[in-house]
Amino acid sequence: MNKSLATLFATAAAATFSLGAYAQSTDAMPAPGTPGTTTTTTTVTTDTIETKMVPAPGISHAEAKDLKIESKGDYKARKNIAEANHDLNKADCKATTDGAVKRACESDARAQERKDKADANLIHKQETQDINAETK
Repeated sequence: MNKSLATLFATAAAATFSLGAYAQSTDAMPAPGTPGTTTTTTTVTTDTIETKMVPAPGISHAEAKDLKIESKGDYKARKNIAEANHDLNKADCKATTDGAVKRACESDARAQERKDKADANLIHKQETQDINAETK
């Protein structure tokens, strides 16, 4: 099942990137909200590019469960990225500053980590709500 989801995501990503070439021809693409289609939204931040999965209308419970598991895995990955970025920022602070400036820099790094983790949590909750709203 995970392989089929990975294939679905790869296909959706490839279709999303190739839609620019077909932007003039709108009659060949299905209407938004057509059953069996998925929509992806991409959020670009300064450090990463995140793609949020928006499920197709009327998904089954098994598909919803798989999407929730994937969303939870993405959430954990985002948290781990935030922790790794914190470690990098903290190491930069130690290498380049001393004294009070160093402590302030480390405090800023910690605040950024908290913000990134909160953002990851919000994304996860929104994905879960979207999945629950689309479940049959």
